[in-house]
Amino acid sequence: MGRLPELSSADPSSEARIAALQAELAAVKQRDAAFRTHMIQEFLDRGERNTYVHVLHEERAALRRREQESFADLELLVRKLEGAQARAAAAENALARLQGSLAWRLTAPLRSLRPAWGGGPAPAAAAPAVAAGVFTYYLHTSPFRIFREPRFTLRGWAWPEDGRPVTAVRVAVGSQTFIGRHGLPEPEVVARYGEQPRNPRPGFEVTFDTPPGEHPFSLEAQLGGEEWRWILRTTIWAEPRP
Repeated sequence: MGRLPELSSADPSSEARIAALQAELAAVKQRDAAFRTHMIQEFLDRGERNTYVHVLHEERAALRRREQESFADLELLVRKLEGAQARAAAAENALARLQGSLAWRLTAPLRSLRPAWGGGPAPAAAAPAVAAGVFTYYLHTSPFRIFREPRFTLRGWAWPEDGRPVTAVRVAVGSQTFIGRHGLPEPEVVARYGEQPRNPRPGFEVTFDTPPGEHPFSLEAQLGGEEWRWILRTTIWAEPRP
């Protein structure tokens, strides 16, 4: 077997070959490190990208469910409003027929004598009526909905156009009244509408019960620590999920 020739350090050609081999080896190591780094980064990117896409899919599905639920509730709310209008129209027609009947006309003298009869229990004192007010307002959480939970928090901002300060806020649902918080900061509102000298922080929130059924609803504000004025009145329907 022949013997390999030894490379002499004194041979210029040998030194050149050694330098070339070292440079090639360094290049291979550099390419290998770059390849490994690229593979790791690609693996991490795919993992992050897959996780992000999965989250987006879940959020999109949740949004679709909420959209479908809101459309169903809106349709149900319209049907309830239509039913309420139909019942009111039927009651008005029935009253008109009753007032135009012969029996109504024949009993008119008796009805006129009713205050003189006496002897009956005194009628219960009615709660002081709340008059309407003129407000600039906005509701972040709308009461125009089908209520599914036992409690709801109404948030928004308001001030009366006559410039008086709002000293309290409440919600009336049927015969119940719920006092809320007022004087909450609303910097974006102030930036848009300007400073309200007597209502520098016009925000409010009121949490109230939503028992099942149909209820009259009234959002009210106390002005100057004295009289109450309603901001919004409507009818609400609460139908908890089974």
